[in-house]
Amino acid sequence: MNYISYFKLKGTFKNDSKYPALSLIAFILKIIALIYLIVGLIGTLIMSFIWADEAGKMAALYGSSGFNFGSAISSFFFSLIGGIIVSILIFLLIWAYAELILVLMDIESNTSK
Repeated sequence: MNYISYFKLKGTFKNDSKYPALSLIAFILKIIALIYLIVGLIGTLIMSFIWADEAGKMAALYGSSGFNFGSAISSFFFSLIGGIIVSILIFLLIWAYAELILVLMDIESNTSK
């Protein structure tokens, strides 16, 4: 399966559709999903570094001597994995909603023939 061609927006705009507004909404939802995925992954990476630094400082503040690298690394990886999972899930939900609109439009066009 070619994953690059899967994310093309081909077929989203249907000029012969009876519902041009729904086609436009599906297109906008796909664009929003792609933007959310990119911003979500970049934000997850940035916040993971910030949370790792704060976790290391908090460990030093509450009993450990100095910056605690174990706490910082575990916080980094847990926040990174959690953020990636949440970003991908939200991306898939928005993308699936856009595809659902297109599927319903296809069903309507096939049943009206």
